Amino acid sequence: MICNGAVFTTFSHVLVLFAAGCVKSLEVTVSQRSVQVARGQTAILPCTFTTSAALNSLNIIWMVTPLSNANHPEQVILYQGGQVFSLAAQFNGRVGFVFTMPSTSASIFINNTQLSDTGTYQCLVNNLPDRGGRNIGVIGLTVLVPPTVPPSIPTCRIQGSPDLGSDIMLVCGSEEGIPTPTYSWEKLESVPKLPSTAMQDQMQGTVILRNISTANSGIYQCTASNSIGKSTCLLNLQVIAPQPQSVGLIAGTIATGVLAVIICVLLVVVALFYWKNKNKYEEDEIPNEIREDDLPPKRSSSVKAFHADASSSENDTLTSTNTYNSRYWHNPKPAYDSGSYTRYNHTLPPPKTLVVTTNSAPSPPAVVRSNGSIGRKPPPPHGQHTHSYAVSQATLERMGAVPVMVPAQSRAGSLV
Repeated sequence: MICNGAVFTTFSHVLVLFAAGCVKSLEVTVSQRSVQVARGQTAILPCTFTTSAALNSLNIIWMVTPLSNANHPEQVILYQGGQVFSLAAQFNGRVGFVFTMPSTSASIFINNTQLSDTGTYQCLVNNLPDRGGRNIGVIGLTVLVPPTVPPSIPTCRIQGSPDLGSDIMLVCGSEEGIPTPTYSWEKLESVPKLPSTAMQDQMQGTVILRNISTANSGIYQCTASNSIGKSTCLLNLQVIAPQPQSVGLIAGTIATGVLAVIICVLLVVVALFYWKNKNKYEEDEIPNEIREDDLPPKRSSSVKAFHADASSSENDTLTSTNTYNSRYWHNPKPAYDSGSYTRYNHTLPPPKTLVVTTNSAPSPPAVVRSNGSIGRKPPPPHGQHTHSYAVSQATLERMGAVPVMVPAQSRAGSLV
């Protein structure tokens, strides 16, 4: 077997290498020298290598020198003979290869990182027959604890009205993030990412767009980032072009407003009219009651006779014994004598009669009132005739008479 001018001889399946020119070196590459993650997040430790030989004899081992104990390095994970072994107890169930082995990528992940995971990690790769002088990669892992946290998902919003020709501000901010995150705005699918006149403040997370046009419409993305991580939000900006308003639309709006005012006025007028009529109706419905505390005292037969004799002098007047209210005619009550306070039995009185006196004189007698008393003029001169008539209550009612109550009087004519 010849390789670059060298001769290979095999004895009993053993390959003897006569010239070292056929052996190629294996190179390990680490894209990051250090990785920082917050406690509880997943850490990715990158490691790749190049080789010219097949991966049948690939051997990969990861080791860590903990920051807390630099004198005791530990094996983290091992790939050998087509199998993966998790070696360190503290990484049990949390560590693994990113790609399915065998592969030229030896990168690993560590889930649910803990503060004790902080340290220096080494990636060692061997793949016979290739040998390498630099087959080891070194990566530092730092696990941060609160108050160091990655930025939360930011909120994107617009300040100002997106009308054509106006100035607006795009605002982005995260509620959480230690260290304080910085913000970067860009318009997706656009070159340049922002207009040349845009003014961006990465610490405040704002972008000012002046004299906007329809060309500024589109999807804008804000990225909040710090040393722990980053997050993004999207905002859809649509510039509004002014629409011409028709005269008919304006006239219709005005007419609608005027009609609404008229309807409101009519409703107020109707309500006031109804309220006024209702109050007037309630006032008309209030009964005009006449209350009497006591009935006039009962007269004896001698008193009736006196009134019968005195009827000639009281021309055309109703005697006080018959001036009852209609309630006493239809619903008589027990009477009380004002002098003796003797209460009558609950027996119905005899039918009442009304004594009416008439005078043949041409004019009725005059009644003189003075200081609450009623005085009558002297009886008529000789030659004039007086007639007395007794009319029953039922006859008066058939004739349409209306009962009238007058104040009770004493025998001297004074009001009781």
